[in-house]
Amino acid sequence: MSSIMWSYIAQEQEALGRLMGSEAVEAFAARTGGGLEAVYIAAHGSSFNAATAVADFLARVAGLRVYAMTPANFCCSHAALCAEDRGKTLVAAISQTGTSAGVIEALELAQKWGFSTLGITDASDSPVARKADHRLPLLCGEENSNAKTKGYSATLLLLMRLAVELGLVRGTITETRAEDINAELAGMIEKIPALRDRTVAWCGENDFGAAMKDLYVLGSGMNFGTAQEGQLKLMETMCIPTMFNDIGEFSHGMHRSITPLSSVLLLRSENEYAGLTAQIYRYLRGITEHVWMIDATGEPAMDGHCLCVERFAQTQSLLLTTLAVQALSVYAPERQGLDPNRNAHDDFTEVVGTRVKEKETEGRPCIG
Repeated sequence: MSSIMWSYIAQEQEALGRLMGSEAVEAFAARTGGGLEAVYIAAHGSSFNAATAVADFLARVAGLRVYAMTPANFCCSHAALCAEDRGKTLVAAISQTGTSAGVIEALELAQKWGFSTLGITDASDSPVARKADHRLPLLCGEENSNAKTKGYSATLLLLMRLAVELGLVRGTITETRAEDINAELAGMIEKIPALRDRTVAWCGENDFGAAMKDLYVLGSGMNFGTAQEGQLKLMETMCIPTMFNDIGEFSHGMHRSITPLSSVLLLRSENEYAGLTAQIYRYLRGITEHVWMIDATGEPAMDGHCLCVERFAQTQSLLLTTLAVQALSVYAPERQGLDPNRNAHDDFTEVVGTRVKEKETEGRPCIG
């Protein structure tokens, strides 16, 4: 456990506690929430995965139409956005560093078309923070690693808090339900350190990652976004082929590629697909021994390859399932003697201009 990523995971509880105590989300919702009807979220990588995980929760709790889009899709496929009422639609741009080139392009395009914009970032002096009409800070602090952990969890928490505050302003939830959801968020944050330690012990018991050559991650509900993030995290740290899918789509072709050497991680949530997830888990355990499941249903573990996390019904234990996935993504490469942050074509981001430098944003024309 020598990677700097363990240090950032250890900082999650404190960082999320700061975010829970921040009044910025409540103030933003009070200023802008009353007239909203739709929210479009543009984000790359982990930020996009977080938006995917929380989009339906935000829609249900706040009573809004919510769409998560990658910046390229936002910029190329914007017919639905252009049909929206400018005065009732918010475009949220998420970038932990505030320098993601595609997010900045989407932000500029939204402003050119007359939409109100929200920048969600940890860097208050970044291009995303400066260009957006409104700003919300992630409050997660520096995270100097290729694969982000505490910044991802902070994004999840901020979006769920935003859902609650917008729901209160718009009258789509009661004070009692808001208190219940906030209690779940606080309860998950409280359990983070113990779950981290329990996950590491479980990894040791299962020799997790020792034989991993490729990986499938399957989830549903809010944890479909977590499956996307798990696939990305283990791809980033292991540098191996990985895939994700919705648990209901697994039988539409992906199942044919499973072999005795395959590794599969299932994320079981308390939703309509909990039974199917258990069924698929049992089936795959008959094909390959490298099958594991993170179970947030509150049911007893099916066997030793299941890691149970505490059940939080309204949020599908999102923060805890995420924390377990993050720990797995650091443990697996270290089990193979690899640094999760080792150089793996790191110069590619310079080639394609993934991030902008400050001087590149000065006087830059709006795209579109």
